[in-house]
Amino acid sequence: MDFNAFGFIEGKLSEELLQQGFGQPQPLEDSAGKAVMFAGESVAYSLLYDDKAGHFELRSTSLDEDGVPGDWRRLALWLFDQQEGERSDAESIANDFLEIVRGPKQIKQAQQKRKRGKDEDRSVDPAFFVNRLVNIFPELKEEINEEKILYGKVRPVTFIKEKVLGKCENLASAKPQGEQMKKLCALLDDMYKNGDMDLRSVITSVLLNGLSDPAFAAVQEQLGDELKKNTKFSRRLKDKDIKPEKKKKQKKVEARLESR
Repeated sequence: MDFNAFGFIEGKLSEELLQQGFGQPQPLEDSAGKAVMFAGESVAYSLLYDDKAGHFELRSTSLDEDGVPGDWRRLALWLFDQQEGERSDAESIANDFLEIVRGPKQIKQAQQKRKRGKDEDRSVDPAFFVNRLVNIFPELKEEINEEKILYGKVRPVTFIKEKVLGKCENLASAKPQGEQMKKLCALLDDMYKNGDMDLRSVITSVLLNGLSDPAFAAVQEQLGDELKKNTKFSRRLKDKDIKPEKKKKQKKVEARLESR
């Protein structure tokens, strides 16, 4: 494709990091593929496209007194096909990487939001969560595209039930202590922490409550304190009858979720 995804993402990162006092992107030698480094006073970020694995990585490291980088630590990974990847995919990757590098500047703001505890401070929705699941289950990308072709959008509740739930169940059964499971649990924690009320309901009522007891136990064991605590209560509603008046409220919530 003619679109230069690497250059696009590099440009977005450069705009942000220059404002933070980092230097211009410099070519970085890496056996995995094309890479650039943004150096600050004592830390640096790097953008890498791994040719063999077909993904972008955002990494960070500390710099010694001579400005030499140490071992790179991966901050985020996004699959991207150089031949079939679209501009919208690159934009999603760039936005995700920007959220990460902006983090240090927004700690105070985030703390203020947590103190207010208002639902409107949570802006991550179910559609964003579904896209992030591609990092855990790469095969979902094609299924997401098929969903968009058929329905014009992704129906989060139905998609989670039909396409994601089984994959999570199998993962929890086959590799409960594997790296893929750790990434899934970390993603669930992050999405629950920053998600709006719809996304929180999708995570607890649709995904986690849809798991079998053994699979749920394997996942819950690796969740953070907040989500682990809340799943103890939400799990009690699994397979239980609900009073009519509460049932009406639940239907209303489900309708809103499906409309996204």
